[in-house]
Amino acid sequence: MTVRNKACFFEIPAMDFHKTKTFYEKVFDWRVELHGEDGAMALTTAADQDFNPIEVGGINGGFYKRKSKDDHPSVGVETDSIDQTLKAIENAGGKVVTPKHSLGEHGFMADFADPEGNVMTLWERPSKNQAA
Repeated sequence: MTVRNKACFFEIPAMDFHKTKTFYEKVFDWRVELHGEDGAMALTTAADQDFNPIEVGGINGGFYKRKSKDDHPSVGVETDSIDQTLKAIENAGGKVVTPKHSLGEHGFMADFADPEGNVMTLWERPSKNQAA
């Protein structure tokens, strides 16, 4: 069985990255790498130089600066085509929250809400033509 559209990362809002780093490293034994006031990477499993997990089933993620009390953790789902997935989401009763946008050499992202209002992120890897 081939599994598509895998959960591939998570994002957690935080106000104090140093306190967040200490908490997640002590409690879960994650490795957290601070990136100034912009955020931090959370490594929950072994990863390559681009922070991509090298263990089957593992996902890594990060922390971003909380902007409001309404910010919440989210999960990223990898898809081959954000455009097709957003159409399927709308056809199934979901909503586009943030349209597809470029991440440059890292591909594309978009945010959606499921029918229950849970917001998640889609990620599309860059095409071989785009990466070249």
